[in-house]
Amino acid sequence: MKVSELNLKAKSLLEIHLDDIELSGEISKITIHSSGHWYFDLKDEKSSIACIMFKGHNQFVETKPKAGDMLDLRGYVSLYETSGRYQFIAKSMQRTNFGDLEAKFLALKDKLEKEGLFDQKIKKSIKKYPEKIAIITSVTSAALQDMLKLIENKEYNFCKISVFNALTQGQSAPSSLIEALEKTKKDNFDVIVLARGGGSREDLFCFNDEELARYIFSLDTPIVSAIGHEIDYVISDFVADIRAPTPSAAIDMIFPSKMTMMQILDEIETKLKAQILIFFKIYENKVDFLCNLAKARSLENIFSLKKQQLFATKKQLDYLVKMKVLNYDNRLTNIQKLLSQHEYFFEKSKNLINLQKNGKNISLKELKKGDVVELCSIDENKEAKIL
Repeated sequence: MKVSELNLKAKSLLEIHLDDIELSGEISKITIHSSGHWYFDLKDEKSSIACIMFKGHNQFVETKPKAGDMLDLRGYVSLYETSGRYQFIAKSMQRTNFGDLEAKFLALKDKLEKEGLFDQKIKKSIKKYPEKIAIITSVTSAALQDMLKLIENKEYNFCKISVFNALTQGQSAPSSLIEALEKTKKDNFDVIVLARGGGSREDLFCFNDEELARYIFSLDTPIVSAIGHEIDYVISDFVADIRAPTPSAAIDMIFPSKMTMMQILDEIETKLKAQILIFFKIYENKVDFLCNLAKARSLENIFSLKKQQLFATKKQLDYLVKMKVLNYDNRLTNIQKLLSQHEYFFEKSKNLINLQKNGKNISLKELKKGDVVELCSIDENKEAKIL
């Protein structure tokens, strides 16, 4: 028997014997396809099942469902022949109430808000030109690579960046995140970025932990919460000092770019020159007035001398302005040198390999024959087995 024949028979058996089923559960994730069909996962406390509601049926549903909704479905069980995936085809849908995750989220949000943990009046501000930044995330995540790439592109090289590895998904994630936050206390950081890329509601739910929220609130260092996508909200977003819609957006909010700094320096130079010209114009007018007054009192020689002194002072100030501009030029040159050093660092470190076993770092000496490890570089992960 061919695989396609087996899948066809299994599909027929499922559709014949499970042709009119009532199914209740919570949506964990949903995709609204451009075709108009809805693809979603329905779960309870133990299991989940893939579901489909085709356009011909979902057009009669009043409100589009979303992750966290509790639903009552009616339909039949089928099998997708191409992949052999078991799935539920919904013909009707009725929303009952919020799911467990949504209820827990709203209850904790209401509790902490009443206690004042979200009060805008006590939010800490971020230093305009930070010198030391801590990023807490998974070191193997794509979000971290995106952030580091964006930092490199901004060419802001006055800042030391420290990355603290932490779990960003699962039951152990809150304690791992708290442990990473505790490590930041050893250094005086200007800001801490708590980051994670997009994911399902369950993936991000570790950032709705009460203990984690209270620990964030207790820290003296300003914290930016950059979790998921713009539409995702978690408790850490509300308790942190600033909420960034994405990890990349957090970098844009914190780091000035080299071009921006150069424009600011140009504006300062222009304003400084204008003020100096105004200053000299005022005193030149005063000198001219006194000269005219002195001619009537035979004091022309004295004022001529004072005018020469004023011109000498003007030359000296012109020199100081030139030295100031030269100093800014030297600083920009140093920035370019630092950039070259960073580019050399990224080039040298991109092929360095980090060994991990069961999600934890491990030394080569600790490995044994038969161990399965993960080889992690800056841009790629692969599994290997010790022979």
